[in-house]
Amino acid sequence: MEVVGIRGAPQKTLAVLKEALKGVDFPEASVTYITDWQDQRARARYAIFVRQGKHRVLSLDAFGPRFGVLGDEALREITLWFLERGVTDFKEAVIAPSEYAALFVMEDQELEKLLAATANPTDPMLYVKRAFTSRM
Repeated sequence: MEVVGIRGAPQKTLAVLKEALKGVDFPEASVTYITDWQDQRARARYAIFVRQGKHRVLSLDAFGPRFGVLGDEALREITLWFLERGVTDFKEAVIAPSEYAALFVMEDQELEKLLAATANPTDPMLYVKRAFTSRM
């Protein structure tokens, strides 16, 4: 698994995540948004895990409103980028704050087991529409 980005740096993380995903067959990819609090989308931080075939890429947490306007814009931009490339499998995993930091040092199989146990299907529009009710 490749861990990319800079924690809390949305634009830099966005750029390196896109670069790391070169060669991914997006219609076959699964995208998981990982956060540390349930029902807190208006203040959430997100790391993003992308899995397709042998590709495994995890961004550091740099997306979402927790990182201000730039973080929110980067979350919206990466979601639209995934949609434009044909991704249809979107999930969200909520990991306890006490375990969240450990995500970035876990072994691949351990991370995938955790995400399989905690991730649920999600509507990508939750991360795109600025005035969506669940983001207020």
